[in-house]
Amino acid sequence: MQSAKLHSLQEARAGRVPWVVLLALLGLNMTACNTLPKSSPPEIPVDCCVKEQHEIERLQKLLSEKDAQQDEIARLQKLVAEKEAQLRTHQVRQQEEARTLQRTISQAAHAQVKLRRLATRPAAASTIAEVEVAMENLNSSPSAESEQVMQAQAQRLVDAASASYEKGNYVAAMDYAAHARGLIDMIKHNRNFKLSGARRATTAFEVPIPLRMTANSNLRQKPVISAAVIDVLKKNSKVIAEAYRGDWLHVHTADEQSGWVLNTLVETQAGRP
Repeated sequence: MQSAKLHSLQEARAGRVPWVVLLALLGLNMTACNTLPKSSPPEIPVDCCVKEQHEIERLQKLLSEKDAQQDEIARLQKLVAEKEAQLRTHQVRQQEEARTLQRTISQAAHAQVKLRRLATRPAAASTIAEVEVAMENLNSSPSAESEQVMQAQAQRLVDAASASYEKGNYVAAMDYAAHARGLIDMIKHNRNFKLSGARRATTAFEVPIPLRMTANSNLRQKPVISAAVIDVLKKNSKVIAEAYRGDWLHVHTADEQSGWVLNTLVETQAGRP
């Protein structure tokens, strides 16, 4: 038995790897495997993720701003379209008013011719009496400061009518009385508009009224102080008042211009050289 064991040891020593050595090598291998670092997925840098998030937020903000700008553009386009429609409507209204005014002026010219043909003593007396009553009624009610200038002009025309009648000039008497009636009607008309708050409209005088400027005055395209100036009318320039709107008179000048002037800057030519 002992000889057999010795034989085995000798064989191992002669050419075979000792099993103890094998076991030792296997143990070392396993230990090495356990101690080697395990492979892990590559980590993405935190800074890179933050930059991408900021870029996404920036693009979203740009898209939001673009949508807001498009909405604003659409709103402005709608507003422009509405303003253009209003402008067209206003232009049509102005053209219609101009045509109406021209027709009325023509009618007024015919009325003045007819008035002169009827300028007899009884007709002049009756017309002057009617205007004097209308003037008394106007003076009996309180008047605004802006009306007092026109009231004074109307009274001057009434006085001129009476003076012409006394001289036997019935044509002039009828003319002055008709002009006075126009100013009286204008004052009453403006008072009613101020009380009612209604929209003012251009109203033609039944008979055009000769006037003159009391100071250098702007002739404007429209009856508003901000309207474009057509020309500057010199003091004592003669004009013909054809219509009115509020405190503005639509006048025709000697050099064939027409526009608007404030009624406080004119006076009647009655009794003036």
